[in-house]
Amino acid sequence: MLFGYYQLHNILHHIFLRILFVAIIFFLIKAEESENKILLFVRNFYPLIFLGFFYSETDYYNNLIFENFDPGLIHLEELFFNTHLSLDFSKYIYFQWFSELMHFGYFSYYILTISIPLIFYIKSYDQFERVMFIIFLSFCFYYLIFILFPSVGPQFYFHVEQRSVPNGYLFHEIMKFIISIGETETGAFPSSHVGMATIYLLLMYKNFKKIFTLILPIVIILVFSTVYIKAHYVIDIIGGLITGILFYYFSNKIYSKYFLGITKPNIT
Repeated sequence: MLFGYYQLHNILHHIFLRILFVAIIFFLIKAEESENKILLFVRNFYPLIFLGFFYSETDYYNNLIFENFDPGLIHLEELFFNTHLSLDFSKYIYFQWFSELMHFGYFSYYILTISIPLIFYIKSYDQFERVMFIIFLSFCFYYLIFILFPSVGPQFYFHVEQRSVPNGYLFHEIMKFIISIGETETGAFPSSHVGMATIYLLLMYKNFKKIFTLILPIVIILVFSTVYIKAHYVIDIIGGLITGILFYYFSNKIYSKYFLGITKPNIT
């Protein structure tokens, strides 16, 4: 905000929100000592609530340094694949049931983001803090990239007639609603959907192999869906896979070096 104050609007509004968030966080830190399980649950999971706000902020801050990198990403996609798969995929397979499957895959990202920490909270609380740290820090890495190297993705970059997707059923309508109220022109490269899904798979493979087997096909559908519904270029998917692995190991290493062994309250 200080760096780009001359380009940004309503800075006082954003500063006020940050003061409010800091106050809430300090209040929730005190909840660490509470015996109230509901309050303790909120204290542990509030970072997930903040993610939506921080994601929208990447749209507020991007283009402070660079213009959108979409032309370069589109060029790379054409260079590697000799076509624009982000535009053509939905034309190749245009059935309603397939469109619905793809929209379910994209929606499953939100389910995974909530359920993965919840599984650890219930089944392996001793690993919960590590897991939440890895997830949240990885999201922060993605958000910083979105700000510093902005791109909007096919759903915003191309003309309206080029970004239409075949109709589905329930999940098609759900995703259309979510996009209309929560999606902004930001965050195409690398795909945080693919990157975070990769991190979720790594967490499950190491700790709950049966659950890993269950969510693996869902994640595969999710990866394809990001291109099908035109949220991402194919090059974003590759970037998401690579950064997901890197962020997982980097975040895990930071936690092990600086936070391992800190006493946590017992919720049982």
